Amino acid sequence: MRPESRTPDEPTTPGARTTPDGRTTPYDRPTPYGWTTPDGRTTPDPRQPDDGGPAPAPDAGRPVRVSVIIPAYNARTTLRACLLSLIHQEAARRPPVPEPPAPEPAGRAPRPSYGPDRAYGAEPARAHPYTHAPYTYEVIVVDDGSSDGTAGMLAGFPDRLDLRYVHLPRSPLSGRARARNAGLAMATGELVVTLDADQVVEPGFLGEHVRAHATDPALLVVGRRLQLDEGEIDQEALARGFDLSALPPVVRGDEREGVFRVLACELADMATGWHHAWTCNASVRRDRLIAAGGFDEGFAGWGLEDAELAYRLVRDGAGMRYSTRAAVYHEHRQPVTAAMYREWRENLAYFLRKHPDPAVRLQEMFAPAIDPDRSVHGSWEETAARFEHAARALGGGPRPLSVT
Repeated sequence: MRPESRTPDEPTTPGARTTPDGRTTPYDRPTPYGWTTPDGRTTPDPRQPDDGGPAPAPDAGRPVRVSVIIPAYNARTTLRACLLSLIHQEAARRPPVPEPPAPEPAGRAPRPSYGPDRAYGAEPARAHPYTHAPYTYEVIVVDDGSSDGTAGMLAGFPDRLDLRYVHLPRSPLSGRARARNAGLAMATGELVVTLDADQVVEPGFLGEHVRAHATDPALLVVGRRLQLDEGEIDQEALARGFDLSALPPVVRGDEREGVFRVLACELADMATGWHHAWTCNASVRRDRLIAAGGFDEGFAGWGLEDAELAYRLVRDGAGMRYSTRAAVYHEHRQPVTAAMYREWRENLAYFLRKHPDPAVRLQEMFAPAIDPDRSVHGSWEETAARFEHAARALGGGPRPLSVT
């Protein structure tokens, strides 16, 4: 596999422009185009075929083409685990026969697990029978100037993926937005799925994204993120097949589900749903992504480039859906640093300059929960709920642009 390379100042997405300070940003133009119950159960969105039934057949039986885009910067070890899990995606899944859970060893507490129908303590998602439309997929790794041997690892990776690789030289313009745009420029699939390099996915992961879009092609689908404990992933076992025993235990579910529970609503019903579209696990049709202008490369450093993209997509008519079945296992997350918080503040200011919407300004409410130097009273879920209530009171949210 020979890497493709780009110069630092080369635009990475169609319709891009260069600002006077040298940043590449997309045009911002108009286009024509389960919540969790109090007892902890996560129920499927009634508009989503999460009841185990078959998804609608694709047009004329043609498989959907999926492009998985993964930006990576000095993430060689975690990226390899991510790619190993992608080897085992089931492109034409048949309903499995559920097996009884293995008994826990004597004296050992039951291991927490997360499934599609419960926020905590349920069997893994793969034990639930379902089918989805057939698909093929490619995996695009965008190396954002790594110096940890990522290129060598990819060169020796098992030839079991349709794997493409591009290296971007490190520069002041480097960042996740620019890296994802480089992957978008290489993508050939109708559906784009975005992942981060520090995540592992189950065999039905891509099929769930495909299945969600089969009922509505105008969706932005956001998947569940489960947090793993500290510890090593058994990559030898993961290379042979997916098994939860190869991963550290899950220690926390997706905090967004707590917000749905507090608000008693679904992501699709939220005025601030765009804020919760984390591109560590999301999917959207490639034509819609390009029409929206891709990621705005004016966002540098950590935070909010995904929320701003979702803001534009929703404004341009995309619906949102949260999928509990399309879950990722996120390797142990490091706490937010002072440098990351400064970058978040700068990106919030840029977001507000671009979209002077009171609902965008309300994101300031999250600052105490993010700032590592401040003592916070109350949970992130409570802050997100207050953010939603405030946006509703303003009648806020992305407003559709008129098409001229």
